[in-house]
Order: sequence, then C-alpha cells, then structure tokens
Amino acid sequence: MAYGLTRLLRTEDDWSDLLCFLAELDPEPLRSALYLTPGTITVQREVRVKAHRGTPTGRVDCVVLLDGIERALMEMKLGAGAHGEQFAAYDAWAETKGIPAADRYLVGPNADPIPDGPSTWSRRLTFGGLLGGWNSSSDDLARLLAVQAHQQLVMLEVEATGPADQASTALSDALRLRRLARLTQAAAPEGTVFNLRQRSQMGAANICAWRETEDGYVVAEIQRLQPRRGTDSPFEIRIMVQTPEATSAANGSLADRQQIWLARNSFVLHAGPSVQALVVEPQDDGFKKKPGAKGHPQYYGYEGGGHGSSVVLQDAVDLNDMVTVFSALLEYLVTYPNQ
Repeated sequence: MAYGLTRLLRTEDDWSDLLCFLAELDPEPLRSALYLTPGTITVQREVRVKAHRGTPTGRVDCVVLLDGIERALMEMKLGAGAHGEQFAAYDAWAETKGIPAADRYLVGPNADPIPDGPSTWSRRLTFGGLLGGWNSSSDDLARLLAVQAHQQLVMLEVEATGPADQASTALSDALRLRRLARLTQAAAPEGTVFNLRQRSQMGAANICAWRETEDGYVVAEIQRLQPRRGTDSPFEIRIMVQTPEATSAANGSLADRQQIWLARNSFVLHAGPSVQALVVEPQDDGFKKKPGAKGHPQYYGYEGGGHGSSVVLQDAVDLNDMVTVFSALLEYLVTYPNQ
C-alpha cells in the first residue's frame, strides 16, 4: 500500500481527493478540525466560484458543507504557490456565503510560508495535522489510509531536507526550495526582492531573488535540474544581470562588461572555503563553452531574461548546504559594481 500511495499521491489534487475520501468514510475528524457543530458534513471538490458579474472566477479545492450550507473553504498548497487572482475570487464568493476569513484555510504540508498566499486566510491546519485526525478513526479503511499517507508526508520532508541527490520527485524538490526561500529571505540583505513563484521559465522548481542596480538588476536564481529524471547535478544557481530593456542583446552586452563579477570563481572566492567545498569546479568561470569558439563567451540565461554564469552544486548537498550557498550569493549581489 505504501508504494501504491507514493504513486497515487503526486499532486495537490491527489492529496485533496484523499482528504475528501477520508471525510466520506468518516466525517468526524474533519468536524473536529473545523470546529463544526453536529450535522451532516459533505465535501465538494473543485468548486467553481464566482460572486457576481465582474468578479474573477476560480475553482476552490474543497468546500465543506454542514447540513447543505457552505461553512468552510480549504485551498491545498502542497508544493506550489498561489497564482493569479484565485484568492480574490474565493474571498468574493465566500463573502456572499457568509464564510468568515477564519474559516478559509490555506493548507500546506507544514507551517512553512506559502508563496504569494493571502495573509487573511488561516494557516492553522496542515496536511499532517488533518491526516492525524483519522489515526483513531472508527473506520478501518480511513484509519489505514491516513496512517500510510502521513508516512508519505514524513518521507517528503526527509527528501526535502536531506542530500539533494536523493530527492527524486518534483514535489520534494518544491518543498525543499520553499524551505530554502523562507530561511534565506529571513536573513537577506535589505533591498533583496524574492519571487516565490517556484517555477522557472523551463518549468523546473525554482527560487529567484534580485536587487535593483543602476544598470537594471542583478539576479540570483536556484533551480532543480532534470526534476523528474536523474540527479547527476541536482541543483544549479545562476548569477545573472538583466537590463530594463530585457532583450538578449542588451543583457548580453551588460554581461560582457561584467564578466569578471559574474564569473563563478569570482563568487566562490568572495564567499570563501565553506562555499567552495559545495560547488562543482569552483575554479571555473561558469560560462558556457564551445570547443574552438572565439569571441564573447555564451551566458546562461533566458530569452528576454538575465544572462550570467552557472554555479552547479555538489550532488550530496543538503538543505543546510544550499542555504549556505544561496545566502552567500545574496550577500554577493550587494557587491555588484556601480557604474
């Protein structure tokens, strides 16, 4: 069963479906968690909500009803962050139903901040806490499923904090970077801006931070390489510059002028031995190379995005190591030359 649940519980929708199924088998743990009075509990999944003409629409993960009346909302965010105007739609609809903010729950795997999540929604509930409510359920199947699913959450936490070469699922990667963002943002130099969207332009798990400069921006980005495949080089950090024009030509020209500062070995030299031991080929500049090529180096970056160097982390780095390197890079951004 443990292996089967590992295969089945891969997305936020899967975990939401599981909670809905557990509530159908035995609603009492959900009643207790939501402080609901006696009555018939039902849970509706993927409810399309719209308050009135002109307001945004959305699909809330779970709506909990008591005797047919909407009493609570639960939006599940296991690995991803919030997006678009989804919570504006949920709030507008909840107001029409008389559901107070205290009964609108943003549910994550733990208490870590959820990127772009609304501050008005309750974070009192977690996936682990909800599952624990069925540990003593009178329903044998609900109790068994809840215990096994909770073990999967524990394993995700182990993967997210342990050696990076052992984290093989996109979900544990996202949880790892969410925790990394919280830890590094707390101590980041003043003026550092975080984008917690957790997806790069290539679709991989991602955390991005930057600072404004006279030239535009300096950017620190960390992302998972090959998130659903092998783990030869599991995580990569990019040190990039970006111009206000955000064109490849303009970004490349700025990168040419700042080659020395952008180089991997310049960052490693500034960061010191503790970071050097965690980086692949710390003596290299980190730019792309073509055999026999002449002229300007090629930079890592995106079309219309920043251009710079790549800092690949050693396979066995754990979450603490990644915090060490990314925090050092945020400090390094402050040293960007003034023009």
